[in-house]
Amino acid sequence: MNDEEFEEVLDRFIPYRESKDKGVEYRKTYGDVFDRRTLLAFYKLLKRSIEYVEFPISTGKEAMVFRARGKGNELFAVKVYRITRLNYKGLSKFIDGDERFDRVHKTRDNIVFIWARKEHRNLKTFYEKGVIVPKPIDLWKNIVVMEYVGDEKSPAPLMKDVMENLKKDILFEIIDEMKKMLQSGLVHGDLSEYNILIWEDKPWIIDVGQAVPPSHPLAQQLLARDVKNVINIARKMDINIDRDYVLRELEVI
Repeated sequence: MNDEEFEEVLDRFIPYRESKDKGVEYRKTYGDVFDRRTLLAFYKLLKRSIEYVEFPISTGKEAMVFRARGKGNELFAVKVYRITRLNYKGLSKFIDGDERFDRVHKTRDNIVFIWARKEHRNLKTFYEKGVIVPKPIDLWKNIVVMEYVGDEKSPAPLMKDVMENLKKDILFEIIDEMKKMLQSGLVHGDLSEYNILIWEDKPWIIDVGQAVPPSHPLAQQLLARDVKNVINIARKMDINIDRDYVLRELEVI
């Protein structure tokens, strides 16, 4: 990438342009997203799927999500994993034992790229099997591009932020999505009101990077955690269900 190409990336990555005006603290927030390796990855995506990146919609310790425009002006969510902050041991336990990645050479330097690839692949599996997830659009290095859930004004809210306004049926729809995920051959592993968006009265499942097949050593433990979390959601919604009920609905007992 020459200087002219690098400037093209910066020009179409609006948060970077804004950082020049908003000062040091703003740049600290996005410092590792402005890492040259990440901007190089953006350059590739700007050539084939993204027109420009608009603004951040979610900021986390390990990743940031931006809203972007596609080549046809469609809205995308762009998840950027922070290259310098990922926990190698924490991620490795979800990759080791997943036969889909048995032949992938894993190092501290490339773990973030494997994780992004895993999330994209899990999204694709879920989407093709009818699970309500954002449609995967593109992938390069540490960046996953997917369907944007929301409208021009704002992204879809997390379930945790609108819990008191939800119809009770949404809980049983979540259990249906759990069942579809299992039928697709994967356990989500981190299902909670923090990883479910509510849009048009439907639960959208997100953050699927840790999802593993049932043969994975942690699969049963992760399924038990998902079941426990769903029961906790039910209690917050004043719905009386127990573990056996959920397991029966999932057809695992």
